Amino acid sequence: MELLHGFLKSSNFYDDINFPNGFNRSGHFTIQESEMLTLVGRRLFILEQGIEAPANQVEELFLQTIDGSKQSDTRIERLWQKYKKLTQKRCIHTLSSTSKPSNQDSYSDTEENY
Repeated sequence: MELLHGFLKSSNFYDDINFPNGFNRSGHFTIQESEMLTLVGRRLFILEQGIEAPANQVEELFLQTIDGSKQSDTRIERLWQKYKKLTQKRCIHTLSSTSKPSNQDSYSDTEENY
C-alpha cells in the first residue's frame, strides 16, 4: 500500500472528455497541479463517487470537504474543487423569448382601435 500525499496510490487519472490534450496543456492547471491531478485524481474520483471507502484520515477529511461540512485545507482538496468547477456543466441563459403572442390578444387590440 503506497501513499501519495496521504492518498492511496492508484493508476493515473485522465479526463479525455473535458481535457482531451491533457491537464498540462489545458491552460487551467499549473505543471505541479496537472502532475498531482494525474497521480492522485483517480483515487479522488473513486472516493467522491463512493466506489471505495476511505482508507485513512486524510481521505475521510477529503470526503468531508466534498460534502461541504469542512473547508478545504490542503492543496489537493483545493485542486479537486478547481477540477470540479471546470468540469461541471454550466447553465446557458439566452435572451430569446419562448412565449408567442396568441392570435386572440392581437385581434382584441386591433378591434379596440376601430
